[in-house]
Amino acid sequence: MTKMEKIAKRIDSYRNEMIDMQIKLCAKPSISPAIGGEGEVEKAEILIDFLKKNGFSDIEVIKAPDLEAPSGYRPNILGFFKGKSSSKTIWIMTHMDVVPPGELAQWRGDPFKAWVEEGKIYGRGVEDNQQDMVASLYAIKAFHEEGLEPNYNIGIALVADEETGSE
Repeated sequence: MTKMEKIAKRIDSYRNEMIDMQIKLCAKPSISPAIGGEGEVEKAEILIDFLKKNGFSDIEVIKAPDLEAPSGYRPNILGFFKGKSSSKTIWIMTHMDVVPPGELAQWRGDPFKAWVEEGKIYGRGVEDNQQDMVASLYAIKAFHEEGLEPNYNIGIALVADEETGSE
């Protein structure tokens, strides 16, 4: 089996775990304080825990000050997965915040309690931008669990405040 086939098979084995992660992340309404939310702190805690358990090193949380946030900051997470060479870092960036759900009558369920229907996940944020985030994290987890080193370091940037201007 080639390395790519090993990685793909491993990622396929994560299907239920990735759905569970989407549901868990969706339950943390990471809406900007500027538009009535509390920010990304709770979601960031879940993600930091994942990074620590799945081969990431040098995890750094940059706390961007935000006086409107209950915590007083908006978290931005940087994590690194070591490759064969540290001469380059391949960056993957996704954002943690979501927009408000809009008119609740337009939803078939609670937008912050994701559900699976006909093989698709529904909930606020699962498409923008959580699917990219979860896919990236689990791809790197597959490298870790297969004992494979990418040619270069991989950096993951999980950022706050994309939806309202990145102040």
